[in-house]
Amino acid sequence: MIASRLSFYLMLFFALAVAIATPISRPGGKRTDISDVEAVFNTLKTSTDSILPQINGLVSNGTVTGTTITPLVNDLTSALNSATSSLGTLQAVATPTSNEVATLIAGVVSDVATTLNGVQGIVPTLLETLGGVDLALSKVLAAVDGLLAGVLTLVANL
Repeated sequence: MIASRLSFYLMLFFALAVAIATPISRPGGKRTDISDVEAVFNTLKTSTDSILPQINGLVSNGTVTGTTITPLVNDLTSALNSATSSLGTLQAVATPTSNEVATLIAGVVSDVATTLNGVQGIVPTLLETLGGVDLALSKVLAAVDGLLAGVLTLVANL
């Protein structure tokens, strides 16, 4: 009888030891670092740096039509949606937000807004398509705000 109690407690102790020693796996496999968020925005910036000059070229040459600009706007929307998906795989970052990341985010948002403001008045039929970019950009900003508390305040102050 003592042996059965002792074996029960030994198994209980062993089970607890294994449970305590086993690390909790997080979605994504690792803890998010601010550099992970920065990498997503660097990738987004690379995409926007190739798309936005093409849109600006169409505007400055006066060759903007729904046919010429829609594929570029769709590419921009796709790049923003891809960034949102990448941010969705990350976890909130406990470290304070750096000004470098806020400046990177502000630069991307500013570049997109400036380019689209140039297009908006030229091709009125694009309002629905541009609304898709607006929605995609809002999702990116909401995702990054969930990851880096206070980052949008820093972005707004730049």
